Amino acid sequence: MNEILKNLTKDKGTIEYLTFFVLLEKIKYIPPILEYCGDDFVEYMIELLPRIDDKYDRASLIETIVQSYYWDENSVRYSDELFNEYIRCIRDHATNLDDIISCLNGFVHAGVRKQEVVIQLIKHVDKEKAITILSRFELDDVTGSLGKESKLLTEAKEVSSIRWRSGIIAQFLLLVHPHVRKYAGISQITFLYDTYHGVYADCWPRGLLPNQKELLLNSKVLSAREISVLETLEELINSQEKDLDSPEVEQLYDAFFAGKDPLDVIFTLPK
Repeated sequence: MNEILKNLTKDKGTIEYLTFFVLLEKIKYIPPILEYCGDDFVEYMIELLPRIDDKYDRASLIETIVQSYYWDENSVRYSDELFNEYIRCIRDHATNLDDIISCLNGFVHAGVRKQEVVIQLIKHVDKEKAITILSRFELDDVTGSLGKESKLLTEAKEVSSIRWRSGIIAQFLLLVHPHVRKYAGISQITFLYDTYHGVYADCWPRGLLPNQKELLLNSKVLSAREISVLETLEELINSQEKDLDSPEVEQLYDAFFAGKDPLDVIFTLPK
């Protein structure tokens, strides 16, 4: 297979060359294929990178290298060079958010410090995009002084908390609000799940509050009062087996928002 992949990249601009990069997009998140291709494939992609001019192809190549490589003591020599090149790809809008998060986590696994990821994103990527990326990145264990970058990191952590909070409340709405429950699947508003069935079966409230209650409180994602409402929902639908259309469940909407604008509540962290 490696020989076939190498042959595809012999001549730029050919259909074979274009096929190679289409294949990368298809296989870069399929571990069995990447494992089958092995280290020789990774080494070839590293050699190929300087020959690639298109920024989108460069980003895809780096993402595949990071996903493919079984990082050992020799991989660190590639990390800094690849990481700096990938930051340029992010700066130039050459890849999407999901791929960015996966690749940056791969670089951290390769030995790039999270602090360095934060600093380079803040230095080289526009503020709004940097905050969006960092809000999807695990930041609790970022250590050391960041200097002037600290303010933006704080803002990114706040955005991350808002993201977490809004996701929980979106699940809550799918259960307690009849209109949301009925129309979420055809609405232009995203509620994480198309229907309440997914929320009820997958993640709400089983496992959410019992496992993360203290973290949600300490991180100031939810207030104690809000968590109490969610615990009441858990009690009603699990222990008491109340129907979602029951008055007891529907009243929890008013209990949670307490007469305030729901959007203000969703996008405001508790004090």
